[in-house]
Amino acid sequence: MPLLKILLSSSSLIFFFTITSSSAIAASKKACYLFAVGETSDSSQLLDQLAKPLFNAFVSPLESIPPEGLSGKKLKKSCIFEVTLRISNNQHALQITSERSEKRINSSLQIDGSSPSQIESGILQAILQSIPQSKSEICQRFSDKLPQHCEAERTIAVIYESSRDNPEEDVLGDARGVVWEELDEIIQEMDLLKPSGSRQILQPQTNLASTLDSAKIFGAVSFQIMAQREKKKSLMWAGMVDVQVKIKVYKYKNGAWNQVGSYTTLTQRRPVRKWAKKPEMLRTQYQSAVHKMIKKWDKNNIYETISNLKN
Repeated sequence: MPLLKILLSSSSLIFFFTITSSSAIAASKKACYLFAVGETSDSSQLLDQLAKPLFNAFVSPLESIPPEGLSGKKLKKSCIFEVTLRISNNQHALQITSERSEKRINSSLQIDGSSPSQIESGILQAILQSIPQSKSEICQRFSDKLPQHCEAERTIAVIYESSRDNPEEDVLGDARGVVWEELDEIIQEMDLLKPSGSRQILQPQTNLASTLDSAKIFGAVSFQIMAQREKKKSLMWAGMVDVQVKIKVYKYKNGAWNQVGSYTTLTQRRPVRKWAKKPEMLRTQYQSAVHKMIKKWDKNNIYETISNLKN
């Protein structure tokens, strides 16, 4: 037989074997389909759009469901994932189940709400719970969605809670800045925490959920400055200025902000030679008193209070 004919025959044999082997491997793997079930057709469509890219990336390649649907026979042989979101009494229950899949997912959890970001975070959490080996890849791409699960630096807000009952609130601006800088420094010294860099002043009755982006910020440290002054005439002093700081820690969990710790410093008294009649002088006196208080406050207690965010 001529050499060229032998080569062509060999190539055809190799080509045929490759196609046959590939086809056999492809046929041996079950096709996987995902079914999304929401309260309405729109919510089902949103659930489908959010779930499919995540399953393709971290669980299994998915096949498109044909317009005519799948026959009962095909369903019984195929790999199936079902993602369900039910809303009842303001509770959002996400459930993911699997049948005949190589990577099994069976997870039920409460999520914070039904926004796309919250649903996506819930699906990622369910995948992470059922497939722990996917953690490094998920956290590499979505650490901001799962701050409580991913070993990444977590961002917290530092806010000031003003008080309408405090008559000196209007002149505490400089004192606030001193406490803010000190708390920022303390937080930066703590592992896995960093201040968000955005300083906000809120009334205590303000709903934190409407102010803070819970998808990116999982916790908050707030502080209040309680200030007052008293006239005490003597040969040297015109009176006393008192300051005290209350620190509270909030954590975002199960769709709500919950207080998880608090600490109140000792009252710092500072004598003043002149009784301030102008806001500028009073502002300086309170700032000086806060500086003095910070030198004496119990840093260990503050560390311990803020550490409640890590638990």
